[in-house]
Amino acid sequence: MRKLFIFTFLISGFLVNTAFAQIGSSIINPELNIELQPEFPRPGEVVTATLNDYSGGTYGSNVSWVLDGQVVTEALNQRSTQFTAGAVGVNQKIEVVLSKPQGGKEVLERTVKPVYLDIVIEPQTRVPNFYLGRSLPSIGSIVNATALVSTDTFMDPDLVYTWRLNQTVLNGGPIRGLNQVSFTTPRGGEMVLYLQVTDTKGNVIVKRAVSIPSVEPTLKFYEVNQLFGTSHRPIVGSLALIGNSVTVQAEPFNLDSRVYNNPDLSEWKINGVNSGNVGGNPYEVTLQRVGFSGYSNLQFHVRDTTQVLQGARDSIQINF
Repeated sequence: MRKLFIFTFLISGFLVNTAFAQIGSSIINPELNIELQPEFPRPGEVVTATLNDYSGGTYGSNVSWVLDGQVVTEALNQRSTQFTAGAVGVNQKIEVVLSKPQGGKEVLERTVKPVYLDIVIEPQTRVPNFYLGRSLPSIGSIVNATALVSTDTFMDPDLVYTWRLNQTVLNGGPIRGLNQVSFTTPRGGEMVLYLQVTDTKGNVIVKRAVSIPSVEPTLKFYEVNQLFGTSHRPIVGSLALIGNSVTVQAEPFNLDSRVYNNPDLSEWKINGVNSGNVGGNPYEVTLQRVGFSGYSNLQFHVRDTTQVLQGARDSIQINF
């Protein structure tokens, strides 16, 4: 049974309206701007606003910060200030007023409008039903991603989504209303999924980069008891045969669900020889005591022959 692997990111974006107003001067400096950190703050998150002047044109100016019409007195002549982002749908305007030594003023502003963005990641890989963790993507497996955007102004059909996996743009480019995407896990220990959400005019509502781990499938063995069912504790190293027989179940972790349900290769070996124990469940084998003391090596191997990294193999020792 497939489990959900959910990354939930509670983040926000904002609509930016940057304005330059010059009083007492006819020259507007385009290299002046207000930078926000984080660029897309969460609702209720502390935001740092910084005055950037790449040309040095503000040298000697008196600097005043204004938040929603109120002067931030503690930020007088500071190149940065902090404020708390508002709730969803609540606009905030942060301004910086530059009073020049030679006279005249210059005003810059940014408008912040928080938006929730939840990204749900669902790897189509398998872990046992009793496993309390989450399944993870493995190379060649499918991953489904869903973006949930909550805003008081835009409906999902009005939003344009651009998905990118590492350096590859998915679905050929931006698509209106496409808040879901599926992709194949590439090689490497992790992948980065980028999402940019805009309105139909191209204005950025929110964007985010999500790092998603990628792992190799692994295999563990569990004893199956006729009375109590499958043990939830894996067999570590070896298993002692107490009665006349024992049933062992192999459980792949993070194996592509398609491979698990229809494997190209699924085999048990006892001391290197294929087991003739073929039953209804290819992931189970029953061993019988043969009347002597000793041990045997029990190995299981499951694999997709078209994707060399989609498979798992391991072994344990059975003590008779």
